[in-house]
Amino acid sequence: MPAAATATALPDHRATRVRAEALAQRMSRLVLVDGALHRAAADASFPVENPATLATIGNAPRCGTTDVGRAVASAKEAFPGWKALPARERGERVRRAADRIEQDTEELAGLLALETGNALATQARPELRAAIELLRLFAGLASELKGRTLPWDANSLCYTTRDPIGVVAAIIPWNAPLLLTAAKVAPAIVAGNTVVLKTAEQAPLAALRFCELVQEFVPPGVVNVVSGFGEEAGQPLAAHGDVGKITFTGSCAVGSAVMHCAADKICPVTLELGGKSPNIVLPDADLDCVVPGILTGMRFTRQGQSCSAGSRILLHAAVYDEVVARVVDSLARLRIGDPLDEATEVGAIISREQFDRIERYIAIARDTPGARVLCGGARPRDARVPGGYFLEPTLIAGIPHASPVCTDEIFGPVATVESFDSFDEALAIANDTRFGLAAAVWTRDLSQAFRFVDGIQAGFVQVNQYITPRATLAYGGLRMSGLGKENSLESMLDHFTSSKTVIVNYAPAAR
Repeated sequence: MPAAATATALPDHRATRVRAEALAQRMSRLVLVDGALHRAAADASFPVENPATLATIGNAPRCGTTDVGRAVASAKEAFPGWKALPARERGERVRRAADRIEQDTEELAGLLALETGNALATQARPELRAAIELLRLFAGLASELKGRTLPWDANSLCYTTRDPIGVVAAIIPWNAPLLLTAAKVAPAIVAGNTVVLKTAEQAPLAALRFCELVQEFVPPGVVNVVSGFGEEAGQPLAAHGDVGKITFTGSCAVGSAVMHCAADKICPVTLELGGKSPNIVLPDADLDCVVPGILTGMRFTRQGQSCSAGSRILLHAAVYDEVVARVVDSLARLRIGDPLDEATEVGAIISREQFDRIERYIAIARDTPGARVLCGGARPRDARVPGGYFLEPTLIAGIPHASPVCTDEIFGPVATVESFDSFDEALAIANDTRFGLAAAVWTRDLSQAFRFVDGIQAGFVQVNQYITPRATLAYGGLRMSGLGKENSLESMLDHFTSSKTVIVNYAPAAR
């Protein structure tokens, strides 16, 4: 990668780092249960690493059944009182929590960048803004928690209700911990439920602090947070008999295990899982929009660590060479460096495990006859880039569609590019996957656009753009990409409430 692509000499951001590290230490070894931060019952803990420098910034409790049981018991005890509070009052409290979190934007964004390796300017702050937007969305939707009246017999009133379920288990991954905390906690508690959140072991601290701020506005036990590994904390939480709903974001394998836990107790589940999403460019597309759209769609400024990333780039043969040349040039200009530096656009991969996994897929590509790494595929060579898990944005051509590089979710800054000759060919390639999360097409021809919308098997489809999920946009996938939608009114009603059908005969003597 050219020197222009790597970090340049930039202002000193030690003050931001010092504040973030101090907050990380304050949140270390704690859980949030019954309205306050406590030392966990578990003696064991695990280090939280800054993926940009490999330094340990704190420790998180390695919770097991005892801590999980305490958190669920706290949530269960808080449920009747929280449920009884009028819905608009619950919404008002969440709105005030959003205002409070907004006051601490810089503190939280710094901690988020520190523990995830995501760049402060291009990812950490935008993620926090999106999380606040979700809190405000669901706060404002509290008045929509209502049933319906139905026409029925004379002398009868027939209606339905919208009732909270009870204790919700929310299990989140590391790639967007604050956004996903908001997406799960906000609709659950506005609907009248209580929550136990299990954070990701790679990034537990910012989510804990986020929920501590929410806690200022809700009764003890409404929001609880534990940390730990999936088998030791996530599994007993999902399987707990007092948990009435599970909402999970993560890998397909763990999502399947969550469903098994839910099946044993017939518990409703929302799953937001993986993707291998196509980004299709037709020959009449506006290439000035396409090229930045490919970079945004691939989430390169999140190091590709997004389930909706458009990692399969399909280009019509007529525009293939020009688009590839312009994308390679644009990737070479992205600034890689310290996530806390304001000028950094691309940060670090979350962990050694994930970094090694990505490198294995790049090695598969290098060993595949005919495949070419068009750019990236290695660590940045600039000495000013910290010594952590940094990887250049990578574009690979000539890889067979059946290769694991094209079929598996790599979850890193690695995209493949492939040529096609006809619309039908492109659609067939796009649908040749076990996933069905996101997809995009670029064209000036609306008839082709709507043919694509009708034919693509994905839950989040865009034309002439590839933005990230936002508040009010129902987001979720098909097939192995999961069950259910998030981020909308319907998601709150469908996933965090149950319903009764009630018939009142108000003139029984007439029967």
